[in-house]
Amino acid sequence: MSDDGLVELRPVGRGPNLLWRLLSVAAAATGPVIAWFGHREAGTDSAQFYVGGVLALFLVPTGIGMWRATSRARRRLLRLDAVGLPAVGEVLTAESDGGEMPDVVMAVRISGPDVPPFEVTVTARPGPTTTPGSRLTVLVDPADGSYLIRDFDDADFFPGD
Repeated sequence: MSDDGLVELRPVGRGPNLLWRLLSVAAAATGPVIAWFGHREAGTDSAQFYVGGVLALFLVPTGIGMWRATSRARRRLLRLDAVGLPAVGEVLTAESDGGEMPDVVMAVRISGPDVPPFEVTVTARPGPTTTPGSRLTVLVDPADGSYLIRDFDDADFFPGD
């Protein structure tokens, strides 16, 4: 999340997201399946039945949350593709975060013909577009303040998909 209510979107999730869907179903089903096997073997006297029940209390809401987050991310990206306004981002500053696998923390000014200028802080992998003065391709949704910097991770984008 950025300053002033702006939201940076990551460009994964326009498709059916089969892996995230499977993970969410697996998370939600784990507790009930363990409880069912415990009940089948020894009825309600089984420790496995109670362990499965406790796991279900945590994992079912987690699985549902994963499913909903995947759906929301997909909707936001598809909306941004449909109504996003083109803009240009100019890298103002860039410095390494100093981590083991260093990323670059950049201040980026985003502006365009129909987009009022605003500045955001963005973290990305080092590359040719992460140096001060670089210009980046950006899509901005004026309705909710979300934006997508295409030059970093959006190699899977094909217009019309």
